[in-house]
Amino acid sequence: MFQHENVSSPAADNSSSDTAIKTYFKVTKLETPCFRDIKRAYTDVLIAALTAQKCRTLLCLREEKIANASYAMKMLASIGRPHSLDLDEISLTWAGDAHLCRSVKASAPFPVAYCFAHVHIDWRKVDLASYGLDLIAHLPGGKIPDVEDGTTDGSCSRMMGVSNARIALCLPASCQEDKDLGRILSRSTNGTARLCEIACEGPKKEKSVLFYVFNSILVVLLSIALISFLLDYLAIRAMKEENIKDKTSWHMLMAFSIRRNTSQIFSLRKDPQSIPCLDAIRFISFTWVAALHSDVFAADGDNGLQYLRESDYIFSSIFLNACPSVDTFFLISGLLVAHSFFKKVDDVTGKIHVNPASAYSPAYWVKYYVHRWIRLTPAYLLFIAVYIAWTPRLLGAWAISTAQNSTLFVENCLNNWWMNALYVSNFADVTAMCYPISWFLAVDMQLYCIAPFFLIAIFYSSRSGIISMVGGALLSFGTIISLTAHYDLPVMTTTTKSVGNLAYTNLIYMKPWTRITPYLVGILCGYMIARVRNGTVAIRTPKTCTIILGWLISAILALTVIFSVYDYVRGPVSSILSHPLWHPLGRLSYCAFLCHWFMLHLLMNIGDGPAHFVSLWHTYLTVTIPVVFMSYVFAYVWSCLMELPFSHIEGIALERIAQRRSAQKKAGKLNTHQRMEMCPYNSTLSG
Repeated sequence: MFQHENVSSPAADNSSSDTAIKTYFKVTKLETPCFRDIKRAYTDVLIAALTAQKCRTLLCLREEKIANASYAMKMLASIGRPHSLDLDEISLTWAGDAHLCRSVKASAPFPVAYCFAHVHIDWRKVDLASYGLDLIAHLPGGKIPDVEDGTTDGSCSRMMGVSNARIALCLPASCQEDKDLGRILSRSTNGTARLCEIACEGPKKEKSVLFYVFNSILVVLLSIALISFLLDYLAIRAMKEENIKDKTSWHMLMAFSIRRNTSQIFSLRKDPQSIPCLDAIRFISFTWVAALHSDVFAADGDNGLQYLRESDYIFSSIFLNACPSVDTFFLISGLLVAHSFFKKVDDVTGKIHVNPASAYSPAYWVKYYVHRWIRLTPAYLLFIAVYIAWTPRLLGAWAISTAQNSTLFVENCLNNWWMNALYVSNFADVTAMCYPISWFLAVDMQLYCIAPFFLIAIFYSSRSGIISMVGGALLSFGTIISLTAHYDLPVMTTTTKSVGNLAYTNLIYMKPWTRITPYLVGILCGYMIARVRNGTVAIRTPKTCTIILGWLISAILALTVIFSVYDYVRGPVSSILSHPLWHPLGRLSYCAFLCHWFMLHLLMNIGDGPAHFVSLWHTYLTVTIPVVFMSYVFAYVWSCLMELPFSHIEGIALERIAQRRSAQKKAGKLNTHQRMEMCPYNSTLSG
């Protein structure tokens, strides 16, 4: 079956057969625990087969030699096989019978595990045409997609792509770490196939100290939340809250109150200084991102060709090209940063203006950066701790069959967690990242850090601000075009011509120079909204036909969707997106985004085998919607335990610092006034 490019097919058959025979005799001489168990199972099956040949009645089949080999027969029957022999449905993922393999554990004389062998195939050494097989004709696009699999140095990578086959095996548990299996496979196929990994069901390793530490932290936080809820309830019933509301310790404890945090999350009251439609846009964008990730998880199964075939339709881009949904998050982020900077409500006039003292105050910018880090990091890092603690213990039939190598990502977290804490994880290779979706938070923080340069420029002069933003956007365009042309990159991560292109992901998809343009557009929108609300820019209420035309243009250009539905533009779309029911979903969107990748892992592991892709709409209904629901349920819990409490504690600390500074200023003025009264001569001199 396998051959080198410069060898004819018959010679290749003889060479492969001779190599396989030699390898067999070498295998029989191996004495590792894995091969001892395999030889025992093989011997039991062989004896049972020879005994069964002599049987003339059914009672004979109950003989001890045959009954004792039932475990080995079940192990053999559990081996993976293609779900379809139709070339249109051909797959490189062969699922076995996980339930049958698990039933062997009670009767086998050695520990047994249901596993998937991840094998990398070098298609350059395979001549399918010599066997009358025209596989290329059945592939979308009429060619084998280009794959960037990280194997240019001869190493083996467990990644999603057409070069990686996954075959279910029911093996002795001792084979999971046996390196001889990989060497035997490579030699018997003349290097055409290389064993990347044998992934088996069950916990990857024993519970570590980190597992107990992380779970202890969660238990402590949950206990504090329950205690604060109980004390909050008792204080309200006893009407004693007025007596203790000024105590800092009470406010710190109440930051964890489930009642108060729940009330804050689900409050439907409108904030006159907020932009109501953003909560709806956050939810819609998050659902779009979750839909793309659901498709990626579902496609990495036993019929990947169907996913490639589906991606060849123009309307599939609605699901697969999710870049605009991520860019929407960056646009919202830039808009909010600019809006919060440029809005300053005058207590007398009620108008919004920029406070010049804030723009040039070092203390303001220190608070600007510290607030952002405290706002995001506690919930982020502690969730990664949960991911590290529990993912290795959640390896079901789906997890071991997929290219989403969660074990590798957990190991990356243990080694590179500091990159997440510093928000630079997007500069690591995608295969070295901790928690795949963390790149978004890193890019968002990096853009947040450079935003003041544009904010101060536009504050100094509208013209200089706009010129700087246009220049930044042009540099972004030029960088993308140059990288795409130089490295011959695709326009998306997954197409019929390119599957799992890591170079595109590493160089373009998760880098700040790609995402800065929507962020700058958001800053400009936030500045314009602040000016409109300040009254420095007047916009007349448009007619209905103008609103419809504006929405059509927005749908085509996808640039002004947020600005066009702001509250001064009346219409049905604005009313829907600004409805208070969106507020809780918008408030929970950050934690929902954090956990949705982990929720996908949990949902897919409910199955008893690899994923099976049917269609994009089928995946949306059966995977995306449940994952979004699960994510928001978990987001509510995580927000009550982590996000809101630390946000409240930060606010309490800043309030106490401000009160202390105010008291010191008053004390300083009082002391100065007293000295002036005691030393009038000196006061005259000073005057």
